[in-house]
Amino acid sequence: MVTPYLKRTTPAFRLTLLTSVALASSFALGGCTSAGPEPSQTLEAATVTEFVPKPAVPQKGIECPASLDDLPSNADTNYPSEPRGSVPEGFVTEKVFICRSDMADVDGLTKLVIKQEELQGDFAPLLAALAVPSDRAGDDGQLVCNAILETFPILWLVNANGDAIDAALPTTRCRQASGKPETQQAIDALTVARTAIVQGSGK
Repeated sequence: MVTPYLKRTTPAFRLTLLTSVALASSFALGGCTSAGPEPSQTLEAATVTEFVPKPAVPQKGIECPASLDDLPSNADTNYPSEPRGSVPEGFVTEKVFICRSDMADVDGLTKLVIKQEELQGDFAPLLAALAVPSDRAGDDGQLVCNAILETFPILWLVNANGDAIDAALPTTRCRQASGKPETQQAIDALTVARTAIVQGSGK
C-alpha cells in the first residue's frame, strides 16, 4: 500500500516544485536588476601638505617625567605642543637622551619607572630624520587611517651650554611616527651609554 506522503515524492510533484522555485528565483533576480546598479559615490582623498612645527622651546635641563606626561598618540591632532617642537636653527646637539617607561626593581619591588637613557654615536642621521617635514591632511576630503596604537620615543637634545629641547618626531597624515621610519632607524643606530631612573610610580 502506498501512503499519501510517498505520493508527494513522485517525479511529477518534484517537477512542479522545481518549476515554482525557478519562477520565484527569476522574479527575485528580475527585481534586483530591473532598476540598474546603484550609482557609486566617489570619496575624494584629503589634500596632504607638509608641516614643520614651531621650534622647540629650550629648557634648563631634561624633563623626562613632564615629557612622558605629554606623551602623544596617533590620535593627537595637536601634536606637537610647546615646549616640544622642531630643532631650532643654530642649535648644535652635543648629547641625545631618550625617555622610556619601563618596569624595574626598586628597593626589592618591581615598579613602573621612567628611564633616561643617554645615547652615543653619530647624531647626523638622527638630526636629518628630525628635519623631515610631517604630513598634514586638510579638511577638504576623506582621511582613512589604520587603527594602530603606537607610542612615540621621547627625545631630548642637549647643546654644549646644557640647554635641552624636547624634539618632535615627524609624523604621517595619520599622526603616526612609524610612517617616517628614518627617525627610529637613526635611534636604533645609536648605543646606550648610560641609564638613570629618574622617577618611579607605584607609591
